[in-house]
Amino acid sequence: MNKVLIRDTSVNTISSILEEIFDKYQIESKVKNKKVLVKPNLLGAFSPERGVTTDPRLVGEIVQRLKRYKAKEIIVGDNSGSIHFNPLKIARETGILEASGDCFQNIAGEVAEVQVRSKYLNKLIISKVFTDADYIINLPKFKTHGLVKITGAIKNMFGMIPGGKKAQLHTLTHSIREFAELLVDIYQIRIPDFNIMDAIIGMEGNGPTNGKPRMINQIICSDNGVAMDAIMTTIMGLKPSSIEMLQIAQQRGLGEIDISNIEIDGKLEIIKDFKVPGKGILHEIRRYATPYVFNYAKVKPIIDIRKCQRCYQCIKVCPTEAMQVKNSFPEANRQKCVSCFCCDEHCPYGAIILPSWTIDLINRIRGR
Repeated sequence: MNKVLIRDTSVNTISSILEEIFDKYQIESKVKNKKVLVKPNLLGAFSPERGVTTDPRLVGEIVQRLKRYKAKEIIVGDNSGSIHFNPLKIARETGILEASGDCFQNIAGEVAEVQVRSKYLNKLIISKVFTDADYIINLPKFKTHGLVKITGAIKNMFGMIPGGKKAQLHTLTHSIREFAELLVDIYQIRIPDFNIMDAIIGMEGNGPTNGKPRMINQIICSDNGVAMDAIMTTIMGLKPSSIEMLQIAQQRGLGEIDISNIEIDGKLEIIKDFKVPGKGILHEIRRYATPYVFNYAKVKPIIDIRKCQRCYQCIKVCPTEAMQVKNSFPEANRQKCVSCFCCDEHCPYGAIILPSWTIDLINRIRGR
C-alpha cells in the first residue's frame, strides 16, 4: 500500500519535519556515498512569497541534511520553460541559489538522448543528470495548473527537458488528455526515488504562475509521487479520478489514486473554497472535445495591457509563434494558438488572462 505523510508547518519547524521524514523513510542509508539530484520547481524568476517555486527554506534544509549524510555529490537544479531564461537569475530571485550553497548547477548544459515509450515520440533530449543520478528527490509545489488542473510530482518531472524543447512538446498533442499522457510518458523516463511537496505557500486559481498564493502550511511526502499527487488533489477539493494525469498513471500501475487505498500518516483536511481552474459543465465539454476536429475546444489568451510591461517573454516562449506584437503589445493569433498556456506560465507580471471557455466562445462570435 502506498503511504503519504502530511505534516503541519505552523506547529512544527521545517527542520524537525524533515528530520522525521528522513528517519521514517531511512533516507540516510539510501543517499550515503551516492550522487543525489534535488529537483525543485524553478518555473521562473519569482520571489518565494508568490508561491510559484519551491520554498528555498525547504531546499536549504534538505541540502544541509544530505551533506551530513555524506552524499558523494549533491546537485540542485531544474530546467525552466525557455532557453531565454537565465538559470542563475532564476535561482537567485527565488532564493534557491543561496539556499543551495555550492550545490546549484545549470543542468541544461549537459544533455543525453533517451528512448521514450510513447505514441507521440520515440526519443527525447533530457538533462544528463537525470540519467546519472543515483537518487532523485523531487520537490514539487502544491499548485493548480490552467491546462491539466494540478502541478505536482508528475508534472514537476517535466523539468527533465531543457529550455525551449519543453514548450515544443505541447505541439505534439491535441487534447488535454493527450498532453497528460505525454507527461506520464516523460515521468516514466526516470521516476524519482522520493518526493517532498512544498505545500507551505500553495497556489489556487489559474496556476501555475499567476494564480493566487494561499497559505496551506503543510509538507507532504511519499516515495510514490502518484499517491502524493492524489492526496494533494483531495486537499484541493477535487477527485483524483477526475485528473487525467492521475488516471493514466494508475492505469499503468505507477501508484494508487483511490485515497481509501492509501495509508495516510497525518491529518488530511479538505481546504474550504479552494479555487481550481476549469469547473462547470462547459469545461467538461471542452475537455473531451477533440481540438483537431472541433477547434472550439481551444481558448485564446488575452493580454491585460494595464499589467503588460512589454517584456515579450510570452512571444519568446510560444512554441507555435502564435504570440505576435500588435500595436506595441503582444497578441495571440487564434489560428496558431494551441492553448498550451506557456505564455501565462512565463509572464512575470500576470498580464495574461485565460478566459473561460464560455467567454472565449463569446469572443469568437465577436470576431476577436
